[in-house]
Amino acid sequence: MTEGSGYNKSVHGSDADFEYSCTPCTEEGNDAKALKYCPECKEYLCAACIKCHLKFSATKKHMLHDKEYKHCEEDSVETISDKENMFKCLYHPDRIIEMYCCDHDMVFCALCIAKEHRHCTGILELNEAANRISIDNENIILSKVDSLQAVIQVTREKKKVNLNTLDKEKNEIVKTIKDTERLMIDKVKELAFDAQTKACIRYNGLKEELQEEYFVLLQALTETTELRSKVKNKVDLDEKRQFARHILQKHSMAKLENKYNSVEKDERKMKWFKNEELIQYLSAADCLVQVVGSKTSFNIKDKPIRKKSQKDITIKGNGDKQTCSINGICQLFDGTIILCDRANNKLKKLNENYSITEEFKLVSSPSGICLTGKTEIAVKLKDHTILFISVEDKFNETHFIKIQGGDTVGIASICNEIWCFTGTDIKVYNRWGTVIKTFNNESFVGTIFNPVGKELVPVATDGAFMYVSDLGNKVACLDRERNVWSVMESKRLRLVRKACIASKDIICIAGYTSGNVMMFDGKGKCLGELVDGLMEPDSLCYDNKKQQLLIGYRDLNILTIIKMDECL
Repeated sequence: MTEGSGYNKSVHGSDADFEYSCTPCTEEGNDAKALKYCPECKEYLCAACIKCHLKFSATKKHMLHDKEYKHCEEDSVETISDKENMFKCLYHPDRIIEMYCCDHDMVFCALCIAKEHRHCTGILELNEAANRISIDNENIILSKVDSLQAVIQVTREKKKVNLNTLDKEKNEIVKTIKDTERLMIDKVKELAFDAQTKACIRYNGLKEELQEEYFVLLQALTETTELRSKVKNKVDLDEKRQFARHILQKHSMAKLENKYNSVEKDERKMKWFKNEELIQYLSAADCLVQVVGSKTSFNIKDKPIRKKSQKDITIKGNGDKQTCSINGICQLFDGTIILCDRANNKLKKLNENYSITEEFKLVSSPSGICLTGKTEIAVKLKDHTILFISVEDKFNETHFIKIQGGDTVGIASICNEIWCFTGTDIKVYNRWGTVIKTFNNESFVGTIFNPVGKELVPVATDGAFMYVSDLGNKVACLDRERNVWSVMESKRLRLVRKACIASKDIICIAGYTSGNVMMFDGKGKCLGELVDGLMEPDSLCYDNKKQQLLIGYRDLNILTIIKMDECL
């Protein structure tokens, strides 16, 4: 929140008419009246947040002041000299320092003591404190200032070096990208040249064979014409010569038949087969070179998106025998929406109006779905397989791999890696079914994401990072090496099973049993609640074409469409 924006001024415009909102509660999407102000945190605090502020070791020593303090500080006009200002109260600039609080080791004006330090035991007038309490020699403070200044200077130099290093790293990354691009292009050109050469060789071979067979048939055709003429020509011969003539004609006919039979009757064709595996691999690639950096350097928006409208549509197909249970939704690059219906063992393709245009019957009950290519999806099935399906004009199975835990929720894809929850841990597979790595909650002991005794489930990806839930109220943002970049957490979430990346770099997280969707930015800051009152939301997808959030449910024949406020 912008500094100093924690209050609202009434139409009267006087200081007494200012209304202050609690900063942490406002960031959570709530509205609570502030009672105090913390100048160190630059936050207004309500009664509940004051208790928290005074509880945690990092903030319990912060001095809290009247909520008007910050406003008065901003609106005051400096009219006194620096020397006089040294003896003005920090919290009431219009008052002079008069008292010392032993409990807080700080000097205050009488108003501070009356309001904030009534329960402190060591309150002394300034003269008495000066006589009774010894103070550090100025050289000691000067030494501390010098030490701090030296540390700041060293850190500043490190930052300067870091800037130069950052430039070098950027140049190395750009060079790597260009080298990789050139390597891939050269390899594709090499494969293309090799394929063209083989095609020409095959063509020349087939052409030569066809030409030889063509001339053999032409010669045979001429000989059959001559033989026919001889047979047709009636000659008056005696019995002996007639017999000899018949035998010779019969022999000539046999030679012609043999010549014809030596020629291939089938049509010569040049057949070819595309390297579908290579094509799918390249199509499914999320990046050429993956670049990650500090999450704080990302362009994070702190404004939440807002619900503009909400409606439900029916997604029950004509042949559905069971109540729909949508446990997976994904969107192709062209905007096509694919639903995963666990109850009816189906995939359903929706058009731009969210009407079902095609259904695909699965051999087993699906437990999840994710996008793996421009027109390819991967479906996790109960029979412990992942089925790869091309979605173009029609659904078309390409191949499948065997996995563990096919009957559990949790599948997501990043950089041709398929992250799957097995029921006990997460296994990462490549497209051919080989396990690349395995990890569980023990992999994060000692990190900011420490789900001791929790299971870990992949719930979403943004192409660069994977988002993993502890099946409680936490979601961690991980890179491919399992480094934790941020943690999203809210007590208002219960049993997080699905999430998605919405517009403005906002992560939407659904609570299955809490029946709501909360919003967070990339740093893990909660931006409030988008929608509540849902009945077991079991799937989430953000429609990038229409800027709408799609929510699917367990055992409901509806899909909820939430239109976002485009003005934000």
